[in-house]
Amino acid sequence: MFCLIASIVALAYIFWDVNYFLRVAFTILMGRLCQKKCGINDTTTIYGFCTTQDVDIFLKHMNNARYVRELDFARFHFYDRTGIYANIKEAKGHVLQGASSIRYRRTIPIFSAYKIETKLVYWDDKTLFIEQKFITTSDGFVRAIVLSRQNLLDVDSERLFRDIPGADAKPECPEEIQHWLQAIEISSARLRKKD
Repeated sequence: MFCLIASIVALAYIFWDVNYFLRVAFTILMGRLCQKKCGINDTTTIYGFCTTQDVDIFLKHMNNARYVRELDFARFHFYDRTGIYANIKEAKGHVLQGASSIRYRRTIPIFSAYKIETKLVYWDDKTLFIEQKFITTSDGFVRAIVLSRQNLLDVDSERLFRDIPGADAKPECPEEIQHWLQAIEISSARLRKKD
């Protein structure tokens, strides 16, 4: 019996990133148990710790790929705490990462605690724009700031925000997002020419 269970666990780790799915479940569960629901204009926060599994080849600070992975957990937490996830599920829709822009300001050293603050800064009918910040808890310094463009599939923003506090007044598009969208369009036009 033990060999069968060990084999199943080993196969699961070989074919799937089990730790990723466990972390998603843990993050959402802890949010549901320990935090209240929030509105669309609120900022949500999750915490992390840079371990030996997160560092780069120099073994001193967090690997760039780990930042992107951590953003997933914070985004899922935000979707669950605001009620966006429930509305997506009800509509049988999806949210797909369309683009992201990361600005690294300073590294997160090994064995440092940090938090990720997530906030929805703008949206249109088919897109959400989320800002996320990595902040070390020891000094409150913003180590990295990320903008991500989330494309809505099979659901529009009106349905997505149904019964969610604060969704009645859409904010103005921030200037940096306007410029970022222009850069994305220029890049897309260049790629279309090559195709």
